[in-house]
Amino acid sequence: MKEQSSGHILAFALVVLGILFTLTTVSLQLVHREGASTNRSYLAYQSLNLAEAGAEHAIRQLNTNGNYAGETNTPLGNGTFTVTVSGTGSTRTIESTGYVPNNTTPRSTRTIRVEASLDSDNVEFFYGIQVDGGGLSMTNSSQVNGNVFSNGNIIGSNGATITGDATVAGGLSDTPSVAATLEDNDQFFATASTNRDIAQSFTATSSAALTKASVLLGKVGNPTSNLTVRIATDVSNRPNTSSLATAVIAHASVGLTPSWIDVTFSSPPNLSNNTKYWIVLDYNSNSATNYWNWRKDSTDSYANNTGKYTSNCCSGSPTWTNAGGDLAFQVWLGGTITRIEGMTVGGIARANQIINTSAGGSNCPNASCIISNPPPEAMPISDGVITDWKNDAVAGGTHSGDYNLSGSTQASLGPRKIEGNLNLSNTSILTITGTLWVTGNINISNSSTMRLDPGYGTNSGVVLSDGTITVSNSAIFQGAGTGSYILLLTARDAKSQTSIFVSNASTGVIYYAGKSWIQFSNSATAKEATAWGITLSNSSSVTYESGLANMNFTSGPGAGWQFKKGTWREISN
Repeated sequence: MKEQSSGHILAFALVVLGILFTLTTVSLQLVHREGASTNRSYLAYQSLNLAEAGAEHAIRQLNTNGNYAGETNTPLGNGTFTVTVSGTGSTRTIESTGYVPNNTTPRSTRTIRVEASLDSDNVEFFYGIQVDGGGLSMTNSSQVNGNVFSNGNIIGSNGATITGDATVAGGLSDTPSVAATLEDNDQFFATASTNRDIAQSFTATSSAALTKASVLLGKVGNPTSNLTVRIATDVSNRPNTSSLATAVIAHASVGLTPSWIDVTFSSPPNLSNNTKYWIVLDYNSNSATNYWNWRKDSTDSYANNTGKYTSNCCSGSPTWTNAGGDLAFQVWLGGTITRIEGMTVGGIARANQIINTSAGGSNCPNASCIISNPPPEAMPISDGVITDWKNDAVAGGTHSGDYNLSGSTQASLGPRKIEGNLNLSNTSILTITGTLWVTGNINISNSSTMRLDPGYGTNSGVVLSDGTITVSNSAIFQGAGTGSYILLLTARDAKSQTSIFVSNASTGVIYYAGKSWIQFSNSATAKEATAWGITLSNSSSVTYESGLANMNFTSGPGAGWQFKKGTWREISN
């Protein structure tokens, strides 16, 4: 019995030992697997960090070289990253792969894809010269190499020449025919599907063509689609779903600060006196972060008219909701006779009247001299965009008093607000590293140079003044590279006065005086000029370059390309 009992005990002990051995083996395997899993997770974490670092690196490279296309196996930490950049225009797709090697498996590779966009203001200059109601005056062999568009008369003498087309719009009064300009509140729209589209009614005060409309508009965030502007008849106190005329407001032309945005129509609709019509802003999407703001008067003081919004303005049977006030607007009806006179035009001349002018190589009238009534065109930069540029400058700090640079002195500046004047003289060199806002006057003379920092790449930069700008005696302007320019802009509101004076062989730059005049004299030159009115004399010239039709202005180096929110995603492991 003892031997039998001992056998049972031995057998039991062997079973227990077997179980313990099995449990130990399983535990060791689990520990090994856990360790391997932890190692894989750590390597994956490292490779993902490398991929993200590669994407960040790509953004920095794009902001110094807009043509950056990527790189391969760049070492960083314990691994490498490989980046490819594709796309054109103002968007890029960045793919970045992080790789962590290991002496034994596993190795780790992670790839992410993200979209990048150009954080800039796009401005389109389609003409060598564009002028508003003040018109263009040219004398003494002055010349525009390119096309000219004017909302006022073009008058020339003594060999004044436009090598391209010259177009004069039908004249407009300085004051609108109908307006409701009071505003005390925001009216946001396109924030939700129920308020994508918005409209304001008005009553025509005469029977005439609607030649221009203006709305007090701002943006919130960064809406990336254009607005369609529609003029509609009234149907039972709501807009008709069909349109009498349509036009487009480019999203990039609207600033964060609401301002008057002008709209003209290629085929101006004829309105009837004492009849109600609607200005409709039609948008194709909605967003909680990127939408629009049409300022309104919450007192609803424009009698028998009001603002309304809906989910879809122009199809089906939309339901319109009262916006609680009048949306600020202005409307111009009819116009005055405008003309081209005393000019040599290399291309086509278009105007209400063409007097003592040759076009297309022979004296008018001929097939190149077209008597027509072209609609006016809005200035390419709104007050809201100008305010945004001022805010960019303020973000870099303030310089109190005049900023003076003279002799062979060199300096870098920007973004910065200068509370005073900016004076460059006697071969001094100022490198612009960000937007400059000068509250006083800007004076650049005697072979001084103003140039953009290379970090702007293919983007352009802004120097703006609230006062006058004087450029003389061989002043020099330089962009950062091909397609990069300096824009000298005055925000001065003085339609009867000259705010920019350019003379004595000053080299090319873009000049802008949307509410006052520019005067070119004594062989002065420019790449493009836009103003309320412009005079050219004594062999001055403006030579247009095609790249000006699509320009991107940034607040400075490093402020251009940025990641688009919500586009980060991993595409492989």
